[in-house]
Amino acid sequence: MAIIFNNMAINVNKVYRVVLAILNKEQRGYLTPDQFNRLGRQAQLDLFEKSFYDYSRAFIKESRVGGSSEYGNIVANLQEKIDVFAKSGTLTFTTGVAPEPNDIYRTILITVNGDTEVEQVKKTELAYLNSSKLTAPTTLYPVYYAEGDSIKIFPTSITSANIDYIKIPADPIWGYTSAGGAYTYASGSSTDFELHPSEESALVTKILAYAGVVIKDPTIIQVAAQEEANKFTKENS
Repeated sequence: MAIIFNNMAINVNKVYRVVLAILNKEQRGYLTPDQFNRLGRQAQLDLFEKSFYDYSRAFIKESRVGGSSEYGNIVANLQEKIDVFAKSGTLTFTTGVAPEPNDIYRTILITVNGDTEVEQVKKTELAYLNSSKLTAPTTLYPVYYAEGDSIKIFPTSITSANIDYIKIPADPIWGYTSAGGAYTYASGSSTDFELHPSEESALVTKILAYAGVVIKDPTIIQVAAQEEANKFTKENS
């Protein structure tokens, strides 16, 4: 399946350095790379799912107040965060059945023949649709439903379709080499956080919370991030 997606990310090394710097200042010990990777994965999933919850709430509020620019901006900003996970590909059907992409979180749209939208229906509705020639699915008015890890399309004569969907973020990995008990960052074996850059402070806060450190003042994170950025610049100049 050919894949295209929006490539925004937060550098995993930067986040780890900031987390370690704050843990050190708070005298809360050390977080090993493996511990950081586990906590980072959970924090990323939390923020990923929160974006959908926040978007839904903002969209409802915007609808209630009749398109307020205030809520409109909130909706647009949240949509931008979600769009980071937008992905597209091709589904190949065998007798009307195709496997879902293995990283799918939510389907946005399925189309055939370029721009013909495939309508999503419930499995229980299919018998009713097929009961009349007027409502039975055709290549001009196809339908689909998801079942388990598969997508079933009707009519079953359709062999391929395009899918736009929201992907699950890849697990963040701070890759490293070790010698004498010291860890050295290895960019080649690392995977950055797949979150919108505006989520960086929230991400650090989440990881620290899982590590048992509650940060009430967000400027602590901003100061630590700037200090680590300055150190990184000096180390690489």
